Amino acid sequence: MDLPGDPPVGFTYPVEYPIKIFGLAGDDFAEHARRLVARVVGLAPPELVTVRISAGGKYHSVTVVVVLTSEPQRLALYDALRADPRVVHAL
Repeated sequence: MDLPGDPPVGFTYPVEYPIKIFGLAGDDFAEHARRLVARVVGLAPPELVTVRISAGGKYHSVTVVVVLTSEPQRLALYDALRADPRVVHAL
């Protein structure tokens, strides 16, 4: 069974990889998430960033599509997201 964050079977790099970042709703959470991703993999163009608001409006889900070049880079991205206090969860 695959766990969240596990690479899919047959994963080859470089690859376009959508990462979903959850956090408390705020005016700047989407940009904050985009900057976190940029620190590891480079800036994603705005057209590759989507935001969804939870039904109750408390949370934002930000999906950023990035190009990953290696497994260590993917792991570094998840480490950076886990270390940020504004990020509740990342898939």
